[in-house]
Amino acid sequence: MGLFDIIEEIIDDDLLFILKYGLIISNFITIFILLYFKSKKQQNEKDENTSVLLVTAHPDDEAMFFLPTITYLNDNNYQIHLICLSNGNANKIGKIRESELEKCCNYLKIKKLTIINDEHLQDSMTATWPIEKIQNVVQNYIEENNIKGIITFDQHGVSGHLNHIACYKAISTMKRSEELKVFLLETTNILRKYSSILDFFVSSILNDNLMVNLNIFKAWRSMQIHHSQFVWYRKLFVVFSRYAYINTLIKI
Repeated sequence: MGLFDIIEEIIDDDLLFILKYGLIISNFITIFILLYFKSKKQQNEKDENTSVLLVTAHPDDEAMFFLPTITYLNDNNYQIHLICLSNGNANKIGKIRESELEKCCNYLKIKKLTIINDEHLQDSMTATWPIEKIQNVVQNYIEENNIKGIITFDQHGVSGHLNHIACYKAISTMKRSEELKVFLLETTNILRKYSSILDFFVSSILNDNLMVNLNIFKAWRSMQIHHSQFVWYRKLFVVFSRYAYINTLIKI
């Protein structure tokens, strides 16, 4: 091999190195630029409605699925209220899970927490929750606390859990004033669901209501507080699920 061939090979290797890592770095720069302008847009669009109600089915739903939304609401000085429609007593550890939820809400700066423990609203993979009962709970809370916005699951419930879907059915069909805004957490296909922060590009194109959490330690700690539920597959969920980093909301 001649001298010029050696020089050419070295240059080619350097170019490949620069192209490879240059593309990786440019992707991260693009993400942060897009996030910056997205956050500025969301802050500029913020209105005077400061009391937002999050309706979930079980203790740990707020940490597992809604963390980016909670992060956004806190960063923009909304007052977050949380109604958890069950205490997660499927394995007879409802009191333990109540305590975990209280600690997690304290960590996430959710000041207003209500945990429902009703015989008709028990944590179950098979039981159908009565929609009217959920609506009565939520409507009474709205009236008593001057709630301006509600956030809950969409019709697929992210994981397909019947209790999650019951939240959607109740909230989406509930009688409400025109001033009350309702948003649903979008369920994505399984490929996007487990694509972590990489789903940002698709999400930013398809939905303007994009909420982002870039702190994996916050996601991990939030779920870790729910110690009774933090088994190995939920640890993997925190690392690989987009819902630890990204929420897209659908307004109805």
